[in-house]
Amino acid sequence: MDWYLAAPFIYSAADQWLGAFVPNETADLRFHAVPATYHHDRSRKFTDSSAWADYFGHGNAVWRAARASRTPAGILTCFPQLPIPVGLRKRLAFSDLPLVAWTFNLGKLPTGMRRRLAKAAFAAVDRFIVHSRSEIVSCSEWLELPESRFRFVPLQRAARPITVDEDLDHPFVLSMGSAQRDYRLLFGVLAELGYPAVIVAGAHAVVGLAVPANVQVRSGLSADECHVLAQRARVNVIPVANQNTASGQVTLLDAMMFARAAVITACPASVDYVDHGHDALLVRHGDHDDMKAAIQMLWEDETLRRNIGAAARETALERFSDEAIGRALGTVLREVSATR
Repeated sequence: MDWYLAAPFIYSAADQWLGAFVPNETADLRFHAVPATYHHDRSRKFTDSSAWADYFGHGNAVWRAARASRTPAGILTCFPQLPIPVGLRKRLAFSDLPLVAWTFNLGKLPTGMRRRLAKAAFAAVDRFIVHSRSEIVSCSEWLELPESRFRFVPLQRAARPITVDEDLDHPFVLSMGSAQRDYRLLFGVLAELGYPAVIVAGAHAVVGLAVPANVQVRSGLSADECHVLAQRARVNVIPVANQNTASGQVTLLDAMMFARAAVITACPASVDYVDHGHDALLVRHGDHDDMKAAIQMLWEDETLRRNIGAAARETALERFSDEAIGRALGTVLREVSATR
């Protein structure tokens, strides 16, 4: 089967994304990227009308490409926005063209009219790939679809070399990300600890919060700049407010890939990914004292930081690399292909 791939981060028809890592000795799966012509801003709080116009244009383009195929074809999308235009086109055309929605990661589950529209579009999706086990239940209930349509596959991150050492001369705590972060809690903890800290987040993530004097808030950094900070930091912290869907995996997996010890809230984004005390420290949701103790423990114990960081990188390479998730992608697409 020919699979037509649409993802907001793919800008070249030659980019096969995870398709390049799918075991495919018999060439039964062929991948064709339909490039994005717009910029996907992960830091924004809402998807505005201009962004929706981009997603609908991209969704229509991948739909036309798949429909024009002379061989059996399916569509593979990334992020929740793109399956919406494709799903609507599929329903209007009374088509059975396979549709797989990868990285079906919702920050929250909308209600009212937005939920009704989502149910209409997503009813056409054959398989949803979520990045936490709890989302199988929450998303299936939200969409009123059987759990059999949902599959947990961990989020993946490309293997990266460690290029920068921990900054021993000017140590700092780092926290990055804008989606569903509990910076109010973290600011209170950092104010008491007094450790120098850097927060990298969109302005909306910290609006209305009192920033402690020992904390610097930055935004607009490139991915490379964020990766350097993750490696230089003494402790990476991911305070997550969301307990219903998954938020924070990208930041967690980047820290793990760079062999850095992380503190993260126990939530859908973490409990399926790490083993507390082995490759990260989990803290209770909203618990000031628990987070304070975990950050302080890693800050003061270099041996613990090194051991957790080394175990984290081993876990990331074994379970969350492109190669590992490419195998899962092949399994999912072959299952869906077999139904056709």
